Amino acid sequence: MIHVRALLAASGLFVAVATSAVAQAVNYSTTGRFTSGSSACNQVVATSSVTCTNAGFSLLFMGTTGVNIGSGSVVSLGTFLLTGTGTQVVPQGVVTFELFINQTTPTPGVRSFSGSVFGTVMTGMNGDVSTLIWTPGQFSTIGPVTYTMIYDNAGPAKDRGIGIPINNRRGINAIVNTSVVPEPSTTALMTAGMFALLGLVSRRRRA
Repeated sequence: MIHVRALLAASGLFVAVATSAVAQAVNYSTTGRFTSGSSACNQVVATSSVTCTNAGFSLLFMGTTGVNIGSGSVVSLGTFLLTGTGTQVVPQGVVTFELFINQTTPTPGVRSFSGSVFGTVMTGMNGDVSTLIWTPGQFSTIGPVTYTMIYDNAGPAKDRGIGIPINNRRGINAIVNTSVVPEPSTTALMTAGMFALLGLVSRRRRA
């Protein structure tokens, strides 16, 4: 008959080892690309600073970097700056903006948030007004890292994207969550603990 204490000790070892893992820091940079039928608002290559110019207004995207980001952090993915004069209506589907996340650690890779930029931009004697919004997907995953875009909670873009004000900067933010990844030494200990537990159970059955 096997000792209960030995079985519990082996079980405890397995549980302790299985939960002994660390979340890795995240490092990334962002770039952007506009796509449109207008030559002044169309890029072939994504870069850290891109501009879409169309009939009186200019929309600039500026990328950023994130270094040693911890899981659960709110991070910047870049900034929009909209300037212009007059009135301009941008129909949905005419201009697309794609924001690329270029991750170097913990897993190298590139993923993007993509969506239409549309709405109305007005400037004049009565003040400046913009209902321009960007409507990307909300989630992007690279290896064990998930980036969750923070949508607006009010205004024209509520629950569906990012509102872009006129003559003012607008940050693009996301929440970063990293899955817990066992270290190589931890994986080896987990395997050893599992076999020890299985061996004890097997001997108990033969007793």
